[in-house]
Amino acid sequence: MVETRNSGSRGRPRERRVTPPPTNRTRPKRGGGRLERPTALQVLGVALLCLLGLIYLYPLFWLLDSSFRPAVDIFQFPPLIVRDFGAAMKGYTLGSFRSAFGHWNVGLAFGVSVVVTLSGIALTLLVCSLCAYAFAYLEFPFRRALFAVILGTMMLPMTTMIVPFYRVVRSLGISNSLLGLVIPYSVSAFGVFLLRQYYIKIPRSLMESAKTEGAGHLRIWWSIILPLSRPALAALAIVQFRAIWNDFLFPMIILKSDRLYTLPIRIQVMDSQNFNKPYEAIISAGFITALVPMVFFLLFQRHFIEGLAGGTKE
Repeated sequence: MVETRNSGSRGRPRERRVTPPPTNRTRPKRGGGRLERPTALQVLGVALLCLLGLIYLYPLFWLLDSSFRPAVDIFQFPPLIVRDFGAAMKGYTLGSFRSAFGHWNVGLAFGVSVVVTLSGIALTLLVCSLCAYAFAYLEFPFRRALFAVILGTMMLPMTTMIVPFYRVVRSLGISNSLLGLVIPYSVSAFGVFLLRQYYIKIPRSLMESAKTEGAGHLRIWWSIILPLSRPALAALAIVQFRAIWNDFLFPMIILKSDRLYTLPIRIQVMDSQNFNKPYEAIISAGFITALVPMVFFLLFQRHFIEGLAGGTKE
């Protein structure tokens, strides 16, 4: 650093070098870039978690292995894949899937389950998002009391609502139809609660700006609220997918036609055979039934976690 001063006698600038102040530099600690070795307790914890994960995954592995085996190899213990891996790989066959799809109409039941599940999810997102918007942004009499009543219905078990649902569906004349199966899935107290909690965290300034531009409530809901609440909608879709896809009790009461059976009902029909029970077809159908929700969750798990985290916090 150079500092310039004027000399009074000669008028020439005089330069004086100023040394910069010393900087405090700390030496890096020895071995600071290396990863710390895990302790024995941490290694034991990871090993226990891995063992617990294998215990939970073993039924899925057994279901996957058994779905490609003939009936004579299904109930062998220990499983053939443990005793002789080479022979187990050579013994795989698609006969169980051919029996399930060809003789027991599992393909038709799969299509019905897909239609019912997707239709129920679409109706749930539509109805619950509109209800949540009303409870979050509109002012009307007894708003808090009605919201408390909706939350109170979450404490009722599903079995207590089967009779009212059936009487309503029968009075509308839509029993033994896909419409009568889809409509009861369109309302979810948990969905209204989750979306309402998510909506109240959206800045109201966005709605006020839209109102000054002349937008109505439906326009605000469609153009602002829905795009901003995609994580919550994805979380609700995953929850409803699991509930509708695996539901057994309500379709069993509503449906009477064999062509309208969903996958859980179809598996129950196969299992109700007293003689020559098709175990291989049951296991293959069960594998398909368990695989679809897992794939659906893995595809949208990030949105599911974000939606639950954003919708349950105040």
